[in-house]
Amino acid sequence: MDTDTSVQYFTKKERRQYFKDQERLKKVSEKRKRKIIKSVSVLAVLLFLTLGGAFLVVNSSKPLPGQAVAVLGRAHVPVGTKVTYNSNPPTSGDHYATPQNGGVYNSPIPDGYLIHSLEHGYVIISYNCDFGKNKNACLSFVNQLKQKVDSDSWKLILIPRPVLDANFALTAWGRIDKFNTTAATMDRVNSFINAFRGAGPENTPN
Repeated sequence: MDTDTSVQYFTKKERRQYFKDQERLKKVSEKRKRKIIKSVSVLAVLLFLTLGGAFLVVNSSKPLPGQAVAVLGRAHVPVGTKVTYNSNPPTSGDHYATPQNGGVYNSPIPDGYLIHSLEHGYVIISYNCDFGKNKNACLSFVNQLKQKVDSDSWKLILIPRPVLDANFALTAWGRIDKFNTTAATMDRVNSFINAFRGAGPENTPN
């Protein structure tokens, strides 16, 4: 502690009182500092909670991609069993006991296998470039999708669907987004994948 040079001229009593006063002032100063630090900390926490809450509100209020589809049953049925679904492509319902693996496919696959994959949290990208008049543009976008799935096929399937009544359809369990080539963007596809991949009713590693 720095000491005033005039202290040397104090009497013993004055010197004791001086050091007492200095100690008291030091404690007051430290107490004031602690209060300031505590107040700043509280304000920082409140600010964090406020901003975090605002972020959650904004994100929770953002609509999910695609449209919801009423969820049907989840029973296993023998291969070849005729099942009626409520969307094209289907997003839920009775299905075969074996799921389809992720990847790019060049031929259609029965819905019974694909729905089981949806149950495991897969996102399926179906396409039909014979629908409408933009076949070349459609095929060009399919090539982009192939690159996407080839580089990351975890719980992703790309497959042609000749009976599809649109150029493209993104499906997850209980969710669908159908669109034509003019509305096709990778941002749209990625948003759907990010929202629903791994979110099926059965949590599986693959």
